[in-house]
Amino acid sequence: MVDALGIDAGSYKTVLACVKQRGIEIVLSETSSKWTPTFVGYTDQERLIGDAAINQMKKNFKNTMQFFGRFMGLNQDCEEQLKEEKKFITYKVVNLENKKIGFEVLCRGEKKVFTPEQLMGFYFKKLRNYFVKAGMLSKDMVISVPSYATNAERQAYLDAAEIAGLKCIRLINESTACALTYGFFRKADLDAEKPRIVTFVDFGHGKLTVTFASFLKTKMKIIYSHSNKNLGARVIDYKLFELFAADFAKKNGCDPRESPRARLRMLDSIEKMRKLLTSNKEADVICDALMEDNDYKRHFNRDELEELIAPFLVEFKQCLTDALANSGK
Repeated sequence: MVDALGIDAGSYKTVLACVKQRGIEIVLSETSSKWTPTFVGYTDQERLIGDAAINQMKKNFKNTMQFFGRFMGLNQDCEEQLKEEKKFITYKVVNLENKKIGFEVLCRGEKKVFTPEQLMGFYFKKLRNYFVKAGMLSKDMVISVPSYATNAERQAYLDAAEIAGLKCIRLINESTACALTYGFFRKADLDAEKPRIVTFVDFGHGKLTVTFASFLKTKMKIIYSHSNKNLGARVIDYKLFELFAADFAKKNGCDPRESPRARLRMLDSIEKMRKLLTSNKEADVICDALMEDNDYKRHFNRDELEELIAPFLVEFKQCLTDALANSGK
């Protein structure tokens, strides 16, 4: 018996799960993965979701949307946040009536404009197919939202669920969901009277959230949660991209920063290198025929990375310090 279905839609990937009597089960995607890329793409024939969208992104970057969840609830007055988000995308953002924003794409040979809520709704509708494939037919969903989400952002997720034909029975903060998961699996270790204080550091692709929670055997309480919505792994990748792109331009006279396709290829290599540097002291960035048949290869080490992202680390520490100061602990 399934007690609840949940969608954790992150800026880069989404995880589906259900609560059963025996525990929590991850629902697999169509590629049998435990997560689905948060991507939507359009071609001359169809709309692509998840892995299918990301696989054709480099050749169809103008019509493939990533990070569209980061635009949920924003309008034209959110100039600073829109400017920040536009750094990371390859599609066109347009202004609509009532200060709303949309994304212009070429769909089946025609220009179409979709709002962030519509895209998320299309995405949710596809995700429900994965639940159905797993034998879970309910349309009742619990959907996680960033802990910093405003009322407008929360309403945008509810609108997306309605577009998808889902009934959102609850919006839950990501920090609360993380704490509930901890308590669910460690209930036997918790005391009935003496609370255990736990700190959760959620460092995602687009943001950082620090949460303090108190646990008893039968009760969980969020003490304090603090976020920096623009401090994520993609910021590190972007700093590396700017460094390597400038290096490539100096050597070859053509700039990857002016070519979305070259930028995507370089960012893909950078992400792989960054992950290697978490367990290795050295790694290489390799991009064959990046632009005008010019290859790019650069050896990079962890010390160089730490020096480059020193300002990022200061902000990271400040977020932790602010959270601790306001938690009362």
